[in-house]
Amino acid sequence: MSFFSITLVLISAALHASWNLLVREQRSINMFMGISIVSTFVLSPPLLLWEMFAPPVLSAVPLNILGGGVCLAVYYTGMTHSYRGGDFTVAYPLARALPVLMVACAEVALGDAPTPVGWLGIALIALGSLILPLQSLSDLNAARYWNRTTVWILMAATSIAAYTVIDRNALRQLPNGLTFAMRYGVLETLVGGIIYWVVLRVTRETIVLPARLAAWKLPTLATLFLFGSYSLILWAFQSDDRASYVIGLRQISIVLGVVVGAYVFHERGAR
Repeated sequence: MSFFSITLVLISAALHASWNLLVREQRSINMFMGISIVSTFVLSPPLLLWEMFAPPVLSAVPLNILGGGVCLAVYYTGMTHSYRGGDFTVAYPLARALPVLMVACAEVALGDAPTPVGWLGIALIALGSLILPLQSLSDLNAARYWNRTTVWILMAATSIAAYTVIDRNALRQLPNGLTFAMRYGVLETLVGGIIYWVVLRVTRETIVLPARLAAWKLPTLATLFLFGSYSLILWAFQSDDRASYVIGLRQISIVLGVVVGAYVFHERGAR
């Protein structure tokens, strides 16, 4: 990876850990719904103008945007239930590390396998993610990872891997540059938000949105962190051949998330 790509990914990791901590603090579906609404009403107007006067993104990769949006809605659902019923210092690392292995396997299937050194790095990331939440190795047992939130974590992890492959394919078809990455990210977020809203209606989940303008501060902040974080990753996809390396390096956010989560939420973590 180039120094430029590494810089993008490290900044993205800090932003990603930050917005997940905001969501975890709320333990609510309403945060994800708030993110979707802020994305729709704040980010959509400039996006539509941009699409009118610049080479369009929507018509270039419509199936990628739709597929990525579906996966994003599944991710929202999985992470909401994981955070609602589980320990952030376990749910977050697993949901972020498992996709690294999944994406690497997908690259093998597509004929672009990581190098042996790359596989070693990916394996170490996955192993480290299993160990990081533990206070000691004696805490390593199946019950810690296989519990009522495991299915939701696996759902989130699978969706991350899926939209990573979809997005990497889309960015290869678009001209290089941050503006194209940003527009693609906004479109995908809008589609994901709409589908997520439909899921909530079908499952009869109660949606309670902030009544006061001041209460929208956290959803707005989370939206900016989410959008900024993934836009940088999309841009990095255009600079490096393998998505698994980009996603793997991004997992430095696991360390940030676990350390801050243990401190802020007083959850158990590695000492």
